Amino acid sequence: MEPNAETTQTDIAVIGGGLAGLTAARIAQRAGAHVVVLDGQPAGGRARSDNVDGFLFNRGPHALYSGGAAERILGELGVQVTGGSPSSDAFGLLDGRVGRLPANARTMLTSHLLGVRAKAALGRLLSALGKWDAHALARVTVRDWVDGLRLPREAALMMEMLVRTASYANAPELMSAELAVSQVQMALSHGVRYLDGGWQSLVDGLAVGVDVRRAQALSITRDDDRLVVATVDHANGDSSGHAHVVADAVVLASGTPASMAGLLGRQPFDVGPPIEAACLDLGLAGAPAHPVLFGVDVPLYASVHQPPARLAPPECQVLHVARYLGPGDDRGPGEVRAELDAHARRAGVADGSITASRYLHRMTVVGALTTAASGGFAGRIQVTDAGVDGVFLAGDWIGAHGHLADASMASAAEAARLASARVRARA
Repeated sequence: MEPNAETTQTDIAVIGGGLAGLTAARIAQRAGAHVVVLDGQPAGGRARSDNVDGFLFNRGPHALYSGGAAERILGELGVQVTGGSPSSDAFGLLDGRVGRLPANARTMLTSHLLGVRAKAALGRLLSALGKWDAHALARVTVRDWVDGLRLPREAALMMEMLVRTASYANAPELMSAELAVSQVQMALSHGVRYLDGGWQSLVDGLAVGVDVRRAQALSITRDDDRLVVATVDHANGDSSGHAHVVADAVVLASGTPASMAGLLGRQPFDVGPPIEAACLDLGLAGAPAHPVLFGVDVPLYASVHQPPARLAPPECQVLHVARYLGPGDDRGPGEVRAELDAHARRAGVADGSITASRYLHRMTVVGALTTAASGGFAGRIQVTDAGVDGVFLAGDWIGAHGHLADASMASAAEAARLASARVRARA
């Protein structure tokens, strides 16, 4: 350690103030541990919401899956969230045509987007999908799974659209079908919610009573039998103050595989590519004609989040538009932004109705894709795989359970449990 650096002693140091880090801190504190959370940015990470001209924009479209680990853990921690389900008035874009999506028995009959054979095949598959054993598909790619169903073209495209929408990922040649099927099953059986106040409401609820410090972690080392986190202070908007946090255990929840490997001073983790999306967030003075418009044969998304959630003045609407980016998609922001603007117009957005807007070219949705090659959920990096005794990992690409926020919070809960047990054992 630097001899003149300020030193803080704690039981557990949590690196990263996103959903995973805040969840780990709350659970460890509830177990009796003293916890310090370190993050060079304001708490929340990718879950922060931003006020743009009176509209609360999440950093791209966010939805909380009902019935998942995140909802359960939030309830256990007493973090109450409110909101509503997306509109059931959903449309699809297929072969350049916009039509109503066959989402239930009524729209299956009336929709002109699919042919009769495709609708029949899709209806049979969806009625049986809830009984599928997702875990048996861990080493099967989404592409091979869909091809093996031998569906008519339009039905196969519909299944890939459902997978993209439920997983936020566009990599069927790599993604484990275990992830795909489990996410679609959850979406169809329990649905999702858009949250009042945006995902900032989760951040604010989880941060209650947590000691969050604006300090960027630089490294994790050992000093005798304790762990030392070297930091640089960002509390005053600069990087002038260096300090150390000394702890019995560390929960590393700093986001991406590269950032975690760097802090640990180790070789990169062997994981899949990141899941990324380009996002256009719009504040509207009026309602678009199609409140939900998903690309069936193109990886595009548009959904009105207010209503049902409260994100802006009552007479206004918030529309999130996105393109799910596949691995190797290196098109520039001008080209992708134009594509998203065009998709918003297809949804019925007139230029004169746009009150506020923001474009985010390449957002990380999940730090690493769950791949078939790695063996699905069971093949992911685990909480105990840091390679440093006393350091536990948490994040949306960590652990054998869940996806998106469910994976973040499930891995955080496990990391907090193990870190707290280590503190008790050393007391």
